[in-house]
Amino acid sequence: MTLALSKGRILEETMPLLRAAGVELLEDPEASRKLIFPTS
Repeated sequence: MTLALSKGRILEETMPLLRAAGVELLEDPEASRKLIFPTS
């Protein structure tokens, strides 16, 4: 599955929902300029 989210408020609001679904980012998106992040 591929999700496209902008960083900032939308990502902050979406992360709790993704965590509840068992999706965790393996890297901190705020500490990187990368646009693609691996997940658990």
